[in-house]
Amino acid sequence: MNKYLRHIIALVCLAGACACQVLLTSVTASSVHIQIIDQDQADGILIRTPNEQWIVIDAGTNERQAQAMKNAWGVDKVALAVVSHRHDDHLGGMDEILHTFPTERFLGLLDDCVSTDAYNDVRTVIRAKNIPVVPLDTAPIEIDGVHFTLLPPPEHNKCQRSENNNSLVVRLDYGEFSMLFTGDSEKDELDFLVANHQELLDVDILKASHHGAANGFTDDFLQKVSPEQVVISAGVHSKYQHPHSQAVLAYEAATGGKVYCTNRHKTIHIFGYQNGKHRVVPQNAIDKSCVYDGTHYGATTSQLTVNQ
Repeated sequence: MNKYLRHIIALVCLAGACACQVLLTSVTASSVHIQIIDQDQADGILIRTPNEQWIVIDAGTNERQAQAMKNAWGVDKVALAVVSHRHDDHLGGMDEILHTFPTERFLGLLDDCVSTDAYNDVRTVIRAKNIPVVPLDTAPIEIDGVHFTLLPPPEHNKCQRSENNNSLVVRLDYGEFSMLFTGDSEKDELDFLVANHQELLDVDILKASHHGAANGFTDDFLQKVSPEQVVISAGVHSKYQHPHSQAVLAYEAATGGKVYCTNRHKTIHIFGYQNGKHRVVPQNAIDKSCVYDGTHYGATTSQLTVNQ
């Protein structure tokens, strides 16, 4: 068993024997491991392939994700770095990751539409380190048996006013297991995906769009995705009140209550296997609602389960 696996098992064993047994069962088989990192009101996703190649999709707001990747998770190189769209809560820490780790490929919109210090820093590091940029019309990218397929936004709208609707949507496939990462896509882009990429939407697990906001789903989109589980990245923040009750209720109805959120469950670990089976292991395995109304959490939801 390699150093990375021993480290993760040791951390979870501290939380209790039951959680330890679940994780031991998960990691001893060949799997793709996806972490939806607790970034408060931001997105950060770290993916480890079966033979320990690393993919990053978004990076929070600061250098913390890069530091954890180096000091806690033993990352030494990034095979693919993805920025879903040009908002600081998704790309704020990406420049530090690109600066810290040799990076084989970068995927993201580089059009000069949005000018922020964080976005300019990302472009500066890409140029300085001569990191290859993947074209948006690329074929699916294969890394250690894991396939990443880009579902780009409409070509004619790269600099539209709503940057959320410029999100790069990425589908992950590992054998029969699949997952969809949606950035902050809102209704206009979700309708575009249903109209143009419907055949790529049906997946096992959905990473909810826009921190579980009400404008991050449509009934038609959710029906086409037909997820078995939904994971939400959101912080306890009274300004935004994510995740919104309309979205959480829709996700619960679609999955039979199998909804996980970082505002409640902290970092969420997903293990996907080639035979299509998968496990969702939240850092906090508790049974309370993801809904936040600005002052408190909502009512208890149905019992969380891990797919066998």
